[in-house]
Amino acid sequence: MTGAEAPYRLGRKERRGTVLGARPGQVVTLVLGVAALVAGVSTGGVPGVAAGVAALAACIGVATVPWRGRGLDEWAVVAAMFWATSRRGALCAAAAVMPAVDGGTAALCWPDGTASCFARLSHRGLRALADEPRATGDAIARWLRSLSRPDAPRWSVSLLAVSGPGAPARDAPWASAGVCVRSYVAVSAARPVDVVTALREAGVAGPAEVDDAELAALLSARVAPAAGDLLGTDLRSRWGMLEGPRSVHAAYVIEEWPTGDVDEQLLAPLSISSDRRTLCVTLRVEELRRSRARTARLRTSAAADHDLALGGGFLASPEAALAAARDAERAAELAAGHGSVRMIAAVGLDAEDPLGLEAAAARLEADAARCGVRLRRCDGDHRRGLLATVPGWCVP
Repeated sequence: MTGAEAPYRLGRKERRGTVLGARPGQVVTLVLGVAALVAGVSTGGVPGVAAGVAALAACIGVATVPWRGRGLDEWAVVAAMFWATSRRGALCAAAAVMPAVDGGTAALCWPDGTASCFARLSHRGLRALADEPRATGDAIARWLRSLSRPDAPRWSVSLLAVSGPGAPARDAPWASAGVCVRSYVAVSAARPVDVVTALREAGVAGPAEVDDAELAALLSARVAPAAGDLLGTDLRSRWGMLEGPRSVHAAYVIEEWPTGDVDEQLLAPLSISSDRRTLCVTLRVEELRRSRARTARLRTSAAADHDLALGGGFLASPEAALAAARDAERAAELAAGHGSVRMIAAVGLDAEDPLGLEAAAARLEADAARCGVRLRRCDGDHRRGLLATVPGWCVP
């Protein structure tokens, strides 16, 4: 990125399917519907034909009608996992905060042996206050881009924004609580990483070290006023939320990003709130070789789907032509040496009671509409979604 007003570009969402963009569950459902129709017609009677047509219509509905961001075939898998797994216990009891040793860095250690180290950013995240957000965003973008080199370490980088009620305005007890916002950068790797030094070398101004006390407080504040921290507290999984001793939680993931040019203020409405809200954007830089191979597979699949559509007598849609143009543009970028950044964002909501949680969820969905992103609530899978808001462990 060059220039003070240079935007960032977000690509379109990739199709995840096997045949003409369809998921395996959709294909199986449609095959079952066609089989039911054939069986009904083979009976030779009107009731059998009617039953076959009804079964096919039901299968088409299951395969094509989404509900709350998921297809009905996907909900079947989520529901089966929800009822089959344990729904009570610690979120991740084996995780622990490791204090700094011999001048090292405090880290959050995970059961698989990886460690997440944090650095706190000093800017407030509002362009109206200063120019730091743009400069910080450009510096972090250049740093992430440098991680796509073949000799670069294989790090998972997370951008974390934690918001909640702050001190009342001018310390007046009758005034409404303000907003407290903190921003962090976390690096997850096989061994602790000095994130502050890495950011300073990349030109990011003002990073501060996060010690073990602040890291533990960051996890404990999410279950306040309950004792313990988020990872070790006994939580009960319900379909629509997680229940702690004196707190409730819900998680969302960003299902669809806006395409085209955006700036560093894209997620500002999600990052700044009086609710106890945690936004975690996890970025994983792909190697250039892997990006080229993946793009080649996508272009080959798109070309095959186009030939099948023409062979069946269907006209090419404007969406297909636009997708082909974007694929060609992406291939040109890869040929020029620009890798891919994979982003997954999760939002965690923490409240004291279910009523407060649902009110916070309504405000979150309104803020997401302002951002132009589409959220999906992790109903049936809040445990994994909430873990995704802690950098380094679970990514949905």
